[in-house]
Amino acid sequence: MTWRTAGRIAVLLAAVPLLCVQAPLLVAGHDVAVGPAIALAVALTAAVPLALGRPRLAALLAVLASGAQMSVTAAGGVGGWPWAVAPMLTVLLVMVVVGVTGGWRVALLALLATLAQTTAFAVLAAPWRDVATSLANLALWGSLATMAAALGVLLGRFTDVADALRFERTVSAEAQARRVVIEERARVARELHDVIAHNMSLVTVQARSAPARVPGLTPEAAAEFEQIAERASDTLAQMRGVLTVLRTEPGQSGRAPVPTLGQVTELFDAVRESGQGLDVDWRVTDDAGVDEEVGAAAYRILQEALSNVRRHAPAAPITVEVAVDPSDVPGQLTLDVSNPLERPLADGPAGHGLVGMGERAAAVGGAVESGELVPGEYVVRARLPLRARAGGSRGQEVR
Repeated sequence: MTWRTAGRIAVLLAAVPLLCVQAPLLVAGHDVAVGPAIALAVALTAAVPLALGRPRLAALLAVLASGAQMSVTAAGGVGGWPWAVAPMLTVLLVMVVVGVTGGWRVALLALLATLAQTTAFAVLAAPWRDVATSLANLALWGSLATMAAALGVLLGRFTDVADALRFERTVSAEAQARRVVIEERARVARELHDVIAHNMSLVTVQARSAPARVPGLTPEAAAEFEQIAERASDTLAQMRGVLTVLRTEPGQSGRAPVPTLGQVTELFDAVRESGQGLDVDWRVTDDAGVDEEVGAAAYRILQEALSNVRRHAPAAPITVEVAVDPSDVPGQLTLDVSNPLERPLADGPAGHGLVGMGERAAAVGGAVESGELVPGEYVVRARLPLRARAGGSRGQEVR
């Protein structure tokens, strides 16, 4: 239980006995009828829970209810004093709660209103011989009411400070959690560098030095080694981009870890250079409005789909269709990679590549489906929004 909840419960518990004793005291001590006494007690006590949420309305209700109570008790009061004890304590409780929830302005207005009201009833009801007693009671009441209002305002300031401290603790905890994540990402980046960067550098060096180390290489073989070196170098550059992002805090700038949609021509060139047939139908204009995150996902999906074909059907021709349909609202980027099937598809779990494609599409709000979507052809089909959004779903991922 929080201290704020405990305070509310304490206020409500304090209001219960005040409600219970007000009506009997008004009936026994001031000859008020039972019905009006109960009504006055309920009206005045209702201001206590109301002050927890609506301090201005509670202050108004307390002033009106106490004025009604004093109008029927002033004539019978001792020394012309218009207050009964229980209603007076109830108003003091209301003053404290109003000070906490409404601030010093509402508390001051409530204090001035009840002082003016009490002064008016005390002066009008006091016999000439008891003016001094009435003024002394009035001074006592003013002191008590002022203390109650001041106490409420101080408690309100205390709650504000406590809330601010709790907010600061929350912010500090979130900052600490972010630091832990950043440190973990930096650790992963270091491990990636240690495991991959060294070996990729060796591949690049060995591929480029192969023509000098291996005698009798044909020009075609030398060109293949150079392509291997370039691919390894490109992979190393992309990995450095990933490491930069892993080391970059959220909100800060860093190098892009993946290429953009405009760089997919490099993938197509690599396929053609390998000797595999490729037919590309490109229907994406420069002003299509594909954002960077979607473009990066599209690049990786195309990269994985082309790699799958080269791995599973290296002799099959590949057909790629990339298009933005202007009739779609708010717009959709479609990617189709297909190749003829050499044999019927075997049942089995989805490979890591297809799972990764589906996850990349889902991350931007799109979906991927794969399989024999066209008779006699294996198709990987992705549908991505032009603007990344959360909540996408994955389609079929079987191969």
